[in-house]
This record gives sequence, structure tokens and C-alpha cells, in this order.
Amino acid sequence: MDLASNFAELTEALSTGGSLILLTDYDGSLTPVVGHPPLARLPNGVRADLRSLARSPRVRVGVISGRGLQDLRRQVGLPKLIYAGCHGLEVGGRRLRFQHPEAEAQRGALEALVGPLAQGTSAIGGVLIEPKGLAVAVHYREVAANEVPVLEILVRQIVDRVAARRAGTRLKVIGGDHAFEILPDVGWGKGECAQWIWRRVAPGLRRPVVLLYMGDDWTDELVFQALTGKAITVRVGSGEEPTTARYRLPDVNHVLRLVSALAEEVGDRAG
Repeated sequence: MDLASNFAELTEALSTGGSLILLTDYDGSLTPVVGHPPLARLPNGVRADLRSLARSPRVRVGVISGRGLQDLRRQVGLPKLIYAGCHGLEVGGRRLRFQHPEAEAQRGALEALVGPLAQGTSAIGGVLIEPKGLAVAVHYREVAANEVPVLEILVRQIVDRVAARRAGTRLKVIGGDHAFEILPDVGWGKGECAQWIWRRVAPGLRRPVVLLYMGDDWTDELVFQALTGKAITVRVGSGEEPTTARYRLPDVNHVLRLVSALAEEVGDRAG
């Protein structure tokens, strides 16, 4: 990918000795979305490019995902990255550590949901319940289309029932990519997390510092909105969905080409 013609402001900042904070979603951005989440493998080529970028003193790389923090670390497998799991409720890496305290207070309620969700949805074929610590996902990619509305009603009823039995429980159900996500209702998500990382990382980098964020679904739209006027934002996808991102890339392959071009521009290939 030609950085100069596609991202002129990024090229200008980097060519004058500036720094880059690269934040990106995982599923659907760095790797194609698959039916079974553990099979969403990061291609070796992009792993090498991310490693090269993370080694550079001019670059910080972070992955912000709906996945649990430890799952995300395992999937990417690079030590010098910043990882943010459960839609930014928990962060680790590069001497950064964060767990949203109000979300942490809901961990017991989320754990208590797993059994009732598995039992209550057992009659619907193809459902996958995924506990993630500070979230629970109910995947329905393999569920028949006519049963998805029934599944959503069941999920919401079970969440309400479990919450009613536990004082102080504050949970919400959001739609994801062929999944219902149950999260602590604490007014914090990917957008707030991206800004938190920016505020802590940018002061230690050489100016100008450019923030680049890439994502592929509606939860990333919250990041695009939060970073309006502050960052280069890129929506990954076919272009059918409306977006507040400044740029579009049509698919994961184009993202990988951009990451490769950035690694050639400012990465550290040594070692």
C-alpha cells in the first residue's frame, strides 16, 4: 500500500520524525471473523509486522477487543503490545494496567450468569456461551436465523432474572457480530479506553504524535466518534454501513497491507 497517496497526513508526520500510536480491533480487522472464536488466528506476516512496529521507539501498538484480556494476549502472542480486553474494561502491557473498578464489582454477577445461560438456551442448536471474566458472550453464528429473536428474548430474560437476585447488579446486553454481549453497565467502552491509552502513552513519544485507530463494527463507531478531530480513523468493511470514520479499507487484507507499509516506514526489523 502506498502510504503517501492514501494517508498523506500520516506520512507527513512520520517523515518528519514524528511518532505513531496504532490502535486496532482484532476480529474483523487484523484477522477475518470466523464462526468459532478460538480459530481466529493472526496471520504470521502481520504478527512479524506488529512485532517490528512494537520494537520501534517511535511506535506504540495496542489491540482493543471484545475478547477477554488473557484470550487476546494468547491470540496475538506479542510481548510489547498494549492489550485491552472486554471492550476496554481491562488493559495490560507496556507498563500499563487498568481494570475498571465498577466493572470489576460486577464480576460475580457475570460468573453467575454462565450456568443459567447455558441451561436456558440449551434447546436452541448452535449456541456457544463464552465467559470472558468481565463479560459473557452468547454466540449465535451457527443458530438458525428464525431462532435468533427467540434467543435474544431468552438472554435478556435470564440476565434480568439473575440481576434481580443480586443487589447492586448493573448489566447490559449489546449486539455484536453474531453474538449478544453481556457487559457491566458502567459508561465505559472502547472509545473511553482508546483515549485513556492515548493520554498515558503520547507524552512519552516524540512529537508530532499521530493516533491511528482501525475497527470493523458498530462498537468501533463509538471509538471513531470519541476520536473525532483527534485521530486518523479507519472503518474496515465493504462500505455498505454508514460510518463516522475518516477513511475506509474494504477488508482485512487491506489492513494487513497498511500495517506492512507502516512497518516498512517506521518499524524496527532488528533481532
